[in-house]
Amino acid sequence: MKLNKTKQITKSIQLVLLLLLMFCADLYGQETSIHISPFGNDQYKGTEKKPVASIERAKQLVKEIMMKQVHYDTIRVIFQEGTYRLSKGIILDADASGTKKSPIIYQSNKGEKVIISGAIPIKDYSMLSNNHFLYKKAPEIGSKIIEIDLTKTGLSEFNKIRLSGFGGQNTPAPYTLRELYFNGKPMPLSRWPNNGYSKFTHTVTDSLAMMEKTGIVYEDVHISGWKTEPNILLHGYWKYLWADAYEQVSEIDTNQHIMWLTPPYNHYNFSKNKPFAAYNVISEIDEPGEWAYDYQKKKIYFYPPGDITNGALELSVCETPLLQINNAEWITIKGIQFQMGAENGISINNSSQINIVDCEINGFVGEGIKMNNGHKNTISSCHIYDMGRGAIRVAGGNRETLERADFIIDNCHLHDVSRIDRTYTPGIWVDGVGTTVKHSKIHDIPSSAMRINGNDHIIEYNEMFKVVTESDDQGAIDMWGDPTYRGNVFRYNYIYDVGPVGQDKINAHTGRAGMRFDDAISGSLVYSNIFKNCAGGLFGAIQIHGGNHNLIWNNLFYQCSAGISFTSWSQDHWTNYTKKSLEFFEKNRFLFISRYPELLEIYEDLNMNSIIQNVFIECTQTTLRMPDVTVFKQNLEMDMDKEIPNLEEGGYSLKNINEAVNKIKFESIPFEKIGLRKK
Repeated sequence: MKLNKTKQITKSIQLVLLLLLMFCADLYGQETSIHISPFGNDQYKGTEKKPVASIERAKQLVKEIMMKQVHYDTIRVIFQEGTYRLSKGIILDADASGTKKSPIIYQSNKGEKVIISGAIPIKDYSMLSNNHFLYKKAPEIGSKIIEIDLTKTGLSEFNKIRLSGFGGQNTPAPYTLRELYFNGKPMPLSRWPNNGYSKFTHTVTDSLAMMEKTGIVYEDVHISGWKTEPNILLHGYWKYLWADAYEQVSEIDTNQHIMWLTPPYNHYNFSKNKPFAAYNVISEIDEPGEWAYDYQKKKIYFYPPGDITNGALELSVCETPLLQINNAEWITIKGIQFQMGAENGISINNSSQINIVDCEINGFVGEGIKMNNGHKNTISSCHIYDMGRGAIRVAGGNRETLERADFIIDNCHLHDVSRIDRTYTPGIWVDGVGTTVKHSKIHDIPSSAMRINGNDHIIEYNEMFKVVTESDDQGAIDMWGDPTYRGNVFRYNYIYDVGPVGQDKINAHTGRAGMRFDDAISGSLVYSNIFKNCAGGLFGAIQIHGGNHNLIWNNLFYQCSAGISFTSWSQDHWTNYTKKSLEFFEKNRFLFISRYPELLEIYEDLNMNSIIQNVFIECTQTTLRMPDVTVFKQNLEMDMDKEIPNLEEGGYSLKNINEAVNKIKFESIPFEKIGLRKK
C-alpha cells in the first residue's frame, strides 16, 4: 500500500514538473512576429493578415514589445513577398537592438522572394530622334537608342559624375553614382576604346590659369571629336599598373591635342605613356548595353541590349547604404535580397552579434557589405556580385591590445566585383585582429580575391579563380607592408587560373601570384593549399617580397610557371621601410612577444623563410631568386607521366605517386571540403 502511494506521489511530482516545463517553455521560448508588406498599412498591428507598410512602423512595434515584455522572446520582423523601394536606406541603431535572450530577426517570409531596392523603375522614355547627332552618325545604331528625360523621374539634382579609383584624390571623398539597370544587371557607361586602352604621350601644366591645371597630351585625333561632350571621365593607370584612378575632363584643346583635367588629381599623379580609357562619352555609345548621362540636358541615352518593351529598366537613386546598423546588438538579417543602390549595400558600424545570413546583394556602386568595429559578427551563405568596388570589407579587433573581433565570413559566393574601381577592391578585405574567412567561392575579379591586413586571421577552405585578371603586381591573396602582422594562417585553400583571361589588357611589368606577401610581410603560416596555374611574370605562385620567418609547408604546386619567388631586401632597406611598424612593435613589445615569441628575432634572419615538405608537379621552375638563407628541405619536384590522369579530376589525391609523397611525409589535402558547402 505504501509503495502504491509512493508511486502516486512520484507521478504527481512528474506531472507538476512537466506542467512547469511546459509553462516555462511558453514563458521563455515563444516568438513574436511583426509582418511588413508592400501593400500593408501602418495603421495595422503588423499581423500576418494585417501587415504594416514601413520598416519605421515595424521598428516602433519592436520597441513597444521590448519595453513591455516580461519574458524572453525571439522577435521576428517578417517581410512578405514583394519589392520595397527606398530613396533613403533603413537605419537600425542602438534603440533597435535585441538582447541575447531576445534577439531580433529581420527576414523574408518562408518561401517568398523579398527585394529591398534602391532603384526606381523607368517607364517614360522615347526613341532617339532622327535629328539627333547620334542617329545621324550611325542610323543603324541610333534607331535603337532610347532617350530618358530625368526630370520626369522626380529627381531634382543633376551634377557631373565624378569617380575615384584606387589612387583616390588628394582630398579623397566618397562618391555616389546613379546607375542604369536592365533586367537587374548594371549597364556599363559608354567606353572608348571598346576594348583595351589608349595611351597619352605626356602631361602639361598651365600655371597662368586662375588655378594651376594639368592636362594630358593625346595623339589619337579621334578624341578631338569630343570637344562639346559635357562630362567625360578618363579611367587610367596613370603612374603604376596596380593603381587605377578616374580623372574628369574640364575641356579639350583640339589645336594642341590636350585634355585638361579637373582638380584634384589622382594621388600618384602621372607618368608618360600610360593606359587610359574614356567613359560617359555620348558620341561613343556604340555597343549594346552602353549608356551616357548628360547633366546639362538632364537626360540619359541608352542602347538596350535586348527588347526594351519587355525588359525592366531601372535607375538607382538611393545614395545611402540600403541598410545601416549602427551601435546595435543581437540583430539578424536573413533571406533578403538587397539590390541597385548608388552607394554601399549594407553598412555595419560599432555593432556586435550581428548576423547577415542567406542574403543576396547585387548591383551597387560601392561595397556589398562594409563592417567596422564590433564583436562576433557573421556574414554567412551570402551571394554578392556586380559590385562597383569589393564584395565584403571588414575591420575589427584592436592591434594595440590584440583583442579579437571574432568576425566570421562563411560559405559566401562572391564574383564580378571591382567593375568601377578596379584595383585594391578585392572580393574580401580584412583589417584588424581575429577574422575567419572560410568555405567561400571567389572569382571573376580584376583585382585580388582577398586582401588581408593585421593579426590572427584564419583563411581556410576557400576556392579562388579568375582573379587578378587586370591589375599588375598583385596576388589572389594579398598582404602588404607590416612585419608585425603575425599569427595569420592560410590553409586548405584552392587557388587557380590567376591572371588575365584571354588577351592581356594591361601588360604586367611585375607579375601576378596566387599569394603575395609584399613589402616585409613575415611570420605567416601557409600549409596544405593547392596552387594551380597561378604564377606569372616575375612572380611564382607564392611571392615573398622582403619578408622573413614565413613557413610554406605541405602545399601542392601544380602547373605553375614557378612555385615560389623571392625578392630579397638589404638591411638598410629593411630598416628604413619598417621604421614605423617597428616603432609600433616597440611600443607594444611585451604583448607582441608573449603572443608571438618569434618576434624576439624580428631584427634578425633577414630574408630567411622556410619551404618544407611541399610537392611541385609540372612546374617550369620550382623557385625564383631564392636567397641562400632560405630553409628548403623535404620538397618533392616531379613531372607527371602521360598515363597518370589530370590531378584535378582525381581530387588532387596524389594516389598514383603515394610512394614518393610518403617519403617526404606529405599530408593529404581535403580537397572535397574546399569551397562552398554542399547543400
